[in-house]
Amino acid sequence: MIDPKSSLKSLIPYIPGRSLETVYQEKGIHAVKLASNESLWGPSPRAIEAAKQSLDQLAIYPESHFAPLYELLASLHGFSLDNIIAGNGADELLQVIALTYAGRGDEVIYPAPSFSAYRHNTLLTGANPVEVGINAEGAPDLEAVQAKITPNTRLIFLCSPNNPTGGILHQEEWQSFLNTLPESILVVVDQAYYEFVEDASYAEITQDILKDRPVIMVRTLSKIYGLASLRIGWAAAPAPIISTLRTVRAPFSVSRTAWATAQAALLDQHYIAQVREATLEAREYMTSEFRRRNFRFWSSQANFLTIELKSPAQQIAQQLEARGYVTRPTTNFGLPSHLRVTVAPIPVLEGFFQAFDLVTQSKDR
Repeated sequence: MIDPKSSLKSLIPYIPGRSLETVYQEKGIHAVKLASNESLWGPSPRAIEAAKQSLDQLAIYPESHFAPLYELLASLHGFSLDNIIAGNGADELLQVIALTYAGRGDEVIYPAPSFSAYRHNTLLTGANPVEVGINAEGAPDLEAVQAKITPNTRLIFLCSPNNPTGGILHQEEWQSFLNTLPESILVVVDQAYYEFVEDASYAEITQDILKDRPVIMVRTLSKIYGLASLRIGWAAAPAPIISTLRTVRAPFSVSRTAWATAQAALLDQHYIAQVREATLEAREYMTSEFRRRNFRFWSSQANFLTIELKSPAQQIAQQLEARGYVTRPTTNFGLPSHLRVTVAPIPVLEGFFQAFDLVTQSKDR
């Protein structure tokens, strides 16, 4: 049997959070999913209605570049139309960026623990992966990144807020870092959890993009917008970079239903503001409840908290699942004693903490 190219031999398949369907099939439990950082508030009613209306056109190919959505994204975030590209989730865009700008002999730097797609996409290109650690705040360590840069460095992935720790890049350190980089290195800042940040020192990169710095910002509508099942994300970068990415990206990677639903979701910013406010309130509740129980965790600016346990996380997750709560042990992130829990409406979290106490207190006895 023919073997894949050598760079893929160490590739590890992505391991998603356990689905509600799987839990029901195995255990007959209608569980609550707190494993994948989806919005338990769901999408805007306007978005749901737009999705329904789009079903009349299932037989028709979508537009390759849906101008109304690009114009809306550009208007909301201060870009021009030429600065925007959408894709089949942020995942596709991260992969297209890697395939476009890295290849054999190049080096790609990314943080760990962080989103597994960075290493995965690096190996797909045949480039050499270079991991760096995170700092005490749970954010990519920019000093460590700087120390790993060589003449072969081609691409840098940074996640802010970082998954699974929730730490962020701060404006002053970001600008200092960016100003030292050669123009031959492209920096990709994954901002999937951008809308949940409330720290005023958060590094904003819009102006760097508008000044044609070699920076790409990647965001998603899977989280606060509640459109995870439709797979739609977007990115902003200087126009020449976007032009190249549009050429490389598959022409019909975003469905007609996703285009229409995303547009309606973005237009309902009042609903998004309500979800954000409720999420931040629930995150504060989670923080206080875990702190009251003396569990250690990173201070998160995302819609999740990752806590350190006193028992193996996989065992705790299995027992929580048996009580109806699906969480994410972070073993595949290199954190076998940690558990990531998605922020949810406070009534849901009250039930979760009842189950959590039963599980963890039984372990302590």
